[in-house]
Amino acid sequence: MRVRTSGGPRVAVLLGTAGAVLALGACGSAGSGSAASSATTPAAPTSSASAVTSSAAPSTPVSPPSPSRTASPSKTPATAEPVARPVLVLESDGLGYVVGDAAIRHLPFGSDGTAVVTAVGTALGGSLTRNDLPECGQGPRTGAGRAGFSVLLDGTKFVGWTDQGAKGRHLTTADGLGIGSTLRDIKAGRPGTTTSEGSVGTEFIDGDGFGGILGGASLTSRATLVYAGETCFFR
Repeated sequence: MRVRTSGGPRVAVLLGTAGAVLALGACGSAGSGSAASSATTPAAPTSSASAVTSSAAPSTPVSPPSPSRTASPSKTPATAEPVARPVLVLESDGLGYVVGDAAIRHLPFGSDGTAVVTAVGTALGGSLTRNDLPECGQGPRTGAGRAGFSVLLDGTKFVGWTDQGAKGRHLTTADGLGIGSTLRDIKAGRPGTTTSEGSVGTEFIDGDGFGGILGGASLTSRATLVYAGETCFFR
């Protein structure tokens, strides 16, 4: 290369040198990446700072355990309380009908026979069996009974009841008289009670129409059948 003192060639040399420098810079930038990086990239944080940062970071939340199927309470169906049956009360002029603690409902003689049969069946726990009684002394009647208890119907009218007792139940009057009561108890509760002897044995009856048959004539004899209103048995 010629070096001259004139402006033109010298400038060319300088430009050439500058181009070489630029070329060198470009080469250094491409080939010496580690050196350039160390000169321009800030120092990485120390291990102690990194530890602090790590400990200060919030921990990952832990999901609560899923409830166990075996721990879930079982659904037990509610059990309905049993409904108490109505109670029959023996009366001289018909029947009483009591449900729970409610006031007594009276079914007097002359009431509709169908309603009485339904009420008695409900109280005794089942339907009544009907029987035609064409030979009753007072005329043809219909009986409807269950488990030793029966009602007497004159057509569609309720005209009498008879109780012979049954295991597991004990019907009484409001003052406690019924099957098993002694003649002494009956006379004490019903002062006007009288007795008589007949084909059915010793019979008693009070002034209101409550009567029955006794197992004997003594004061300790017990009632084996009680009735009120019309009956249909031969004396």
